[in-house]
Amino acid sequence: MESRTTHYRRLRQSKLLGCYPNELPDNRGKHGNHIRGSRHPKWNHTSLKTIDGYTLIRVGLEHPLADPNGYAPEHIVIWVAAGNSKPLKKELIHHKNKDRQDNRIENLICITKSNHNHIHNASKDRDDRGRFVGKKAAGRLLDGRTWEEYPKEDNHG
Repeated sequence: MESRTTHYRRLRQSKLLGCYPNELPDNRGKHGNHIRGSRHPKWNHTSLKTIDGYTLIRVGLEHPLADPNGYAPEHIVIWVAAGNSKPLKKELIHHKNKDRQDNRIENLICITKSNHNHIHNASKDRDDRGRFVGKKAAGRLLDGRTWEEYPKEDNHG
C-alpha cells in the first residue's frame, strides 16, 4: 500500500503522460548512472577463448553468426567471410592440423559430423574389424605394461 503523497504524485504524473496510474513504471533503483557497454572497465574489446580452445570474436548482436552475447566463433566467421556458405546443422568447420587457434582459411574444411567423428576416432583403440576395444580386452596399461603383470604386494608386516 502506497502513501497518499505517492498516490497523488503518481496520479498527477499519469494525467501529464495521458495514461493510467498503474501503467507508470516503478523506477525504484533505476537512476541511469550505471556505466554500460564499451565504457565499462570489464568490457572486452578483443576476443575470448572457450573452454574447448576456440576463439570467439565480438561481432555484435545483430550479426547472423552471433550468440546471445554478441560473440561468434572466429573460424566460422573466417569461413563465411571467404565466400563459403554457413555450415548446416549436420556440418562442422574442421581444423586440418587440429590446432583450434590456427584459423587460416587453408587450414579449415567443412565436413559432416559423421566424417569429423571418423577423423577424430581413428586414433582410438580398435580391433581388426574396426570396432572399439573395451577396457577388459585392451587391458589397463601402466608404463607400457598391463596391471595384471605387476606382482601383488605382500602386506604381512
